[in-house]
Amino acid sequence: MGLGGWEWGVILLLVLIVFGAGKLPDVFRQAGKGIRAFKDASEGKGDDEEGESAEEKAERLKKRDEKSKQLSAKDDLDGDPDEAKAHSSQKEVK
Repeated sequence: MGLGGWEWGVILLLVLIVFGAGKLPDVFRQAGKGIRAFKDASEGKGDDEEGESAEEKAERLKKRDEKSKQLSAKDDLDGDPDEAKAHSSQKEVK
């Protein structure tokens, strides 16, 4: 027992009512991305197979780690008002 033409029509009508015509392309685009990601994961495709060499991946991860360290250092300054004042006054002196 499969779905016939009338059943698909009713399903499409319900989807149109729930999401609206304007959001439908976004809904299907996100569903396609999810299905594609699931398919890639089930086939065992890794990040290296997407055209990114090992060196490029290492460089990207290194940049991400550096940015993370910078943000954590900034957060450390935000926690102590006296230290933040000292840091801001050093910027003004330079």
